[in-house]
Amino acid sequence: MKTPILFTAACLLVGAVFAQPAPKQVTTFQSPMTRLNTTPFFPNVPATTVASRIDWTSDMEADQTVSAPTFIAKACITSAKPVARYTLFLNDKLQSGTRDLKVDQDKECPQTFSQTVQLIEGGNKLKLVAYLTGGGEITSSLEVNYKKPPVLVLEKRLALVIGNADYPSANKLSNPVNDANDMAAALKKLGFEVMQYTNLDNRAMRVAINNFGDKLRDYQVGLFYYAGHGVQSKGRNYLVPLDAKPESDNEIEYDCLPADRILTKMEDARTRTNIVVLDACRDAPFERKWSRGGGDNGLATMDAPIGSVIAYATSPGKTAADGNGRNGLYTAALLKALQTPNQTIIQLFQQVRAEVLKQSNNKQVPWESTSLTGDFYFQRK
Repeated sequence: MKTPILFTAACLLVGAVFAQPAPKQVTTFQSPMTRLNTTPFFPNVPATTVASRIDWTSDMEADQTVSAPTFIAKACITSAKPVARYTLFLNDKLQSGTRDLKVDQDKECPQTFSQTVQLIEGGNKLKLVAYLTGGGEITSSLEVNYKKPPVLVLEKRLALVIGNADYPSANKLSNPVNDANDMAAALKKLGFEVMQYTNLDNRAMRVAINNFGDKLRDYQVGLFYYAGHGVQSKGRNYLVPLDAKPESDNEIEYDCLPADRILTKMEDARTRTNIVVLDACRDAPFERKWSRGGGDNGLATMDAPIGSVIAYATSPGKTAADGNGRNGLYTAALLKALQTPNQTIIQLFQQVRAEVLKQSNNKQVPWESTSLTGDFYFQRK
């Protein structure tokens, strides 16, 4: 029974296999060769070239002005190659780079330069040269203007400056006009308002002194400076105007101006500090015209009112040198001393005396008479 069944099943299975449809033939093809794009997503960027330069970083005002002569030249150097060495020039003069030369690195600048130099008053040209390792250099210039700060003045100051030189009837002098001009310029820098005159006759000198005395009432410090001929007669000092022509010693008081007239004006003005500087008595102006009689060479001492100092170019009874340069010997020393700050007026005249003694081989000894009650400084810094 089983045999016929098995046979029938086998036949059905064989028939099912031969009844399946034949498989379809698959067509294939080969694509042409293509070139692969190898360009990266982020293209290669060429290396950036470092621009070599020098940037000045010194502390200055916007207009490149400084108020101190000591200046620190600072700069930042940018370069592809390291800097091997530096040279700094000030007004075309090579500056030695020794202990104060600093070449460091910081966070903001890869190569820094710093060197201290001494400026001159006015314009200064700095030139920095940075020499690179392996060759090449970078150069940069900087203009710096040094301007002295104004002198600290705590009071109102007024000065009368007179220089007489072109005497038609007496010995002409070489320096008083220069002395007056230079003294006026120096006093202006020291905070003085200056009334300046040269080559005045008798009337003009009297007017100048009277106007000075009237104006002085509104000031705390008064200064009178005179350069020119001066004479002593009967123990009294006189300033010689250009038109003075005394025929005898007795006529001096009429043709010349008494020096103590300026002291009277100062005393009437009630100024706190009065300064009188007499660079006079440079020779005997009328000795060829008349005998001086009882008169002595040089000026006599005068009493200084309280709060005053009277400075003479030379000691009582002696004559002063007119000088061979631009200024008289005494005024040249005074102009030099006025440039030193923070010294009292007494210290200043001591400095003047030492300088005049040195320049004259101890032949001319400046002199002062004083009744000051406190210290006075021409300039404080």
